[in-house]
Amino acid sequence: MIPIQGYEHLTDAERRLFIRVHQKHLSSLTDKEREQYGLGNVVEVKANPQQAAIDVRFSNGEQKQFTAKGIWH
Repeated sequence: MIPIQGYEHLTDAERRLFIRVHQKHLSSLTDKEREQYGLGNVVEVKANPQQAAIDVRFSNGEQKQFTAKGIWH
């Protein structure tokens, strides 16, 4: 798997947040949708401390924000 750009710059807490919300996000999707949003399709992650969130960019061009409250939008 290709490394996710920006992941190495996240703190341990931010990494845990990303993994927790990403898993929750995947569990809400259909099998076909999961193919587009799996870890292998995450291109970049970036901490967004002002929003208490992680900004996530996927290979299909979609961008999501994973928040500390465990939601995404």
